[in-house]
Amino acid sequence: MGDSDPDFIGAVSDLTAENCRSFNESVPDSPGVYYQSFGSKINRAMTGVFPLNFSHMLASRFEGENDGLVSVSSAQWGENYTVLRSRDADGISHADIIDLFRHDKPDLDIREFYIKLVSDLREKGF
Repeated sequence: MGDSDPDFIGAVSDLTAENCRSFNESVPDSPGVYYQSFGSKINRAMTGVFPLNFSHMLASRFEGENDGLVSVSSAQWGENYTVLRSRDADGISHADIIDLFRHDKPDLDIREFYIKLVSDLREKGF
């Protein structure tokens, strides 16, 4: 969206399991930093938006449950890991997590999720 010479293949290559493993080994967690993460899961491939509905099928084959972009298992990092799931047919996609379409899920208001996330960090003293 402003990059005059985007490198899609380079960006995707950075996200291979091997490159992520290498990055994690070469960049250790910093002492004194609180790490937490969250992920989500699409329930059916066709409920995601393009290209997440397509990449969901690929990620499912190689990594299992995913949000159309990131697998549930690879999103885990830190002391507190939360998987956001939905009881509705769609599940929760990566687009939902970044609030791409600005709509709530039946059992998740993503804006309220982020507000609570920040509030919890504040209560921890951050």
